[in-house]
Amino acid sequence: MSTDVSARFHEFQLSIKRKIDCKEHLTLEENVQHILALPPILLLKPARTHADLHEYISLNTSDALAAHILTSNSIAHHKFPAVTKAKLEQIVEEVAVVVSMASSMSNASSGTRSCSRLDASRQITALLKGDTMNSTNKILLTVRNMVETLPRRVFEKGPQKTELITRHFQSSLAPLFEDIDKDVIFRWTSVSDDDKPAMIRPDASINIVRALNHRLVGLDLVRVAHLAKIASDKHKARATFAFIVVGNHATFYLLCRAQYHLYTMSEVEHVQLPLALDEIPIFIAQLNKICNIIASFNYVLNCDSHNYGDHPPTLRDHLLLEAIDQRISRKRKSITSHYNH
Repeated sequence: MSTDVSARFHEFQLSIKRKIDCKEHLTLEENVQHILALPPILLLKPARTHADLHEYISLNTSDALAAHILTSNSIAHHKFPAVTKAKLEQIVEEVAVVVSMASSMSNASSGTRSCSRLDASRQITALLKGDTMNSTNKILLTVRNMVETLPRRVFEKGPQKTELITRHFQSSLAPLFEDIDKDVIFRWTSVSDDDKPAMIRPDASINIVRALNHRLVGLDLVRVAHLAKIASDKHKARATFAFIVVGNHATFYLLCRAQYHLYTMSEVEHVQLPLALDEIPIFIAQLNKICNIIASFNYVLNCDSHNYGDHPPTLRDHLLLEAIDQRISRKRKSITSHYNH
């Protein structure tokens, strides 16, 4: 890569500081990359970068840099075994069938049979191989957990934040990352339905109804990025793993300490999480992405430490509030969000 990304990024930072000095406010909908550049974090999302950044680092260079970070660290292009996936799809299809007195004959005539959750759990357990928590086994345990805990359907407006976490997302995410025998425990820092007044600490999640509020989505992305940087600085971690859940979608990130004055935050994958039993096939269709997510988490676990003694300051709440436009406008489009409504 011929472009000096560090130098160009520094020029981008200076342009942002000039705007702030001229009392030009940034918005959480359109300027997440600008806000994150101040700590300094270079946010890399495929085909989702602001035009202001392109004046210094082109879209092609941004995408190439993100791909290089993931590929060089063996995070991209992982595959879930096709044979196991086919068996898993069949098991889930059978347990998702709702059997009643009226429908049992039609199921029999169509060749579709049903099985209980317990039977499906037993069949999925039989697919496990070996005694290690490799990505295949973790995914199988995750799907088994979903089969055992997810409701058959979502009622009314869907679960609120606390239920989303304690039932739906806990079943989907915890088995992907936990390895208790190696002291890796997945734990939520908050499950409250209340919003966080502070800028630096993220909410537990944003519910489905508010997922199209680009300001809230941008705010939590800033919070998560700052939290990942603080963790890197505190523990001298060369890489940290972070994710944000918006509605029923999760986006996973890898933050790397590239240089003293540069952190890169690359999007690893964006996936849909199931809220009900009949949505598990959607999760299974994304298993290659899930393998990449697990690979990024394992990379962070096995990554060495950096040797930087000092760290660029992370913007505190009052400085962020001064730089951000507090007015809310539904007309503003989000540059970094996967929601384009």
